[in-house]
This record gives sequence, C-alpha cells and structure tokens, in this order.
Amino acid sequence: MPAHTFTQDGPRRALDLLLRVQGAGPRGLQLRPLAEEWGISWQSVRRLVALVERAANEPTTAPSKGGASGRVERAGRGATARLVWVPAAEAPKRGRQTEMVALAASLGPWRALGIDDVAAVLQRQLTGALADVPASRAALMHDLLDRGFYYQPYMPRQMRDPDAVNAVLTALFYRCGLTVGRYHSPRREAEAVRIDPWTLVQALDGMYVLGPRSGASKPAMWALHRMEDVDWQADAPVRLPVGYRPETLVGHGYGPFIGEQGEVVICVPASEVPWVLESPLQGQIGEPEPLEDGAFRVRLGVKHHLGIDLWARGCGVTVEGQ
Repeated sequence: MPAHTFTQDGPRRALDLLLRVQGAGPRGLQLRPLAEEWGISWQSVRRLVALVERAANEPTTAPSKGGASGRVERAGRGATARLVWVPAAEAPKRGRQTEMVALAASLGPWRALGIDDVAAVLQRQLTGALADVPASRAALMHDLLDRGFYYQPYMPRQMRDPDAVNAVLTALFYRCGLTVGRYHSPRREAEAVRIDPWTLVQALDGMYVLGPRSGASKPAMWALHRMEDVDWQADAPVRLPVGYRPETLVGHGYGPFIGEQGEVVICVPASEVPWVLESPLQGQIGEPEPLEDGAFRVRLGVKHHLGIDLWARGCGVTVEGQ
C-alpha cells in the first residue's frame, strides 16, 4: 500500500479547508470550485477532503462518537458536492476526559507525519479542553498525555474487532487491565490473554499495545489486529514501572520500517501470511516470493537493526541470515 505523498502546499490546504468548512455554516462548502481556485485536479481535492475527514472524525475510536468539537460530513455529489461542519453538542463534564483521550490519540499521528499546522489545531482544542478538567483529575490527564501514547507513522490495517481500540483507550485512561478473548499468537492456537497496557504504539504496520501479560514484568508488543473480544477490567489496576518511558523500549523504531537504507530478507511462514502480509509492507522491494511450503520470502529496503528482531519475534517471522 503506497504512502500518500503530501506536497508542500497540501497540509496548508487541508487546514484551510477545515477552517473554511467550519465557518461555512449549515449549507456547507462547495468543493468543485476548489480545484480551479488552487490549480489542482479534482482527484487532489478529493484526497484533501479525505484527509480533513480523517483529521476531524478519527476520534470515533473512543467511547463517545465524534470529535471534541464536531465532525465533517459530505453532502451531494459531483458538481454539487459539499463538505458540512456539524458542531458537537456540549458534552457532560463526566464524559470530557474520555473525549480528550480520543483527541490526544488523533494528535500524535498528525505530528508523526510532520503535518504540524493541522496538529496545531488539534493541540489548541486539547489545551482548551484541559482547562476545564477538575483539579482532582488534572494530574492524571497530564500524565496520560505524557506517557499514554507513543507514535510512529503507520499504515492502517483492517481491524478485525472495531471495539478493540475503544477498550484499549478506556483501559489506558483508567489505568486498568485488558482481557482478550482470542489472541492470534504466532505459531500457536488462538488463546485468551490478560494484558497490563502501558502504552498504545502506532507503528508503520498498525497499532500495538505495549505491556506485559498480567502478573508478568517483562513487556511485549500485542498487535490490535490479532485481537478479538477485547474488554477492559476496572477491578484490575495497572501500575507503570518507576521511570518508565516508551521511547526507552521502542525509540529505535519498532518493526522493519525505520532505519538506514539497505536490504534485509524475511521469511513469513504460511500460518502468518494472513496477518503479516495483509497489506504490502512499507519499504517492500518487489512482490513476495512464494515458497513450496506456502511461506513467502520478502525483501525490504532497510538495513538490519534491533527493531526488526523484536517485530519478527512478535509476528512469527524469520530474519534470514540471523
């Protein structure tokens, strides 16, 4: 899956589009004239619209639907296509904390992609929301925003269980455990596991929960796309190790996607192909090479590093030559 290419003007146009839609009122903003105004193709306008929709509406992964201050909706088609801003009703204060968690979760990916002007809009919304947090919750919220999320640019995977992210966000906010009814571990039957979630990691190949099995001390990476029947456990408190920082474990770049240019070859066993090769891997060179036993050999354009070994162990993948 090729990454989107953002031109120098793309982020500014996305921000301009979002602000103009918010100020256009209930009739919305007509989209077709933007192609002529900006001197770009209609296809490019549609890509910018999709970008703005994702920025404004992505926090739907949290328990309460919609963004912190509203959402965008499309109306009409072709020449009559419009984008409409729908303000959110004022939320009760009891639910504001989880809304802020969703807003914080959407802020990191924009920063990780380097689209700082869009991230600045989300940051202002988050700062304003934090001003209304009761003093008894303020320290907890700032601690969550400081250590609850760790971001790297990623390519989205299809989520097997759409409620998994909701459960993870809720568990992070309340600092409690997760139960996973079926976790599709590499080279073993699906099993039920209990996890102490420390951090939600967004890596290039999807989202992961970083934390140990309940009762253990050594953390592991748990892929959200391998989880089914996920729930949070209010009666299972999670305590982070003293001095814990996510970057001490994954700051090198989790997975075979960040590193110096080079080449590494991995072998994906047949049982893991549906999970690992669901989408083309970032930096993949050519097409995967099928092997006689149903496995695939894949060449990646990155030099071998520690993050590859950690990712390979978690995915049941073999790094050739190691």
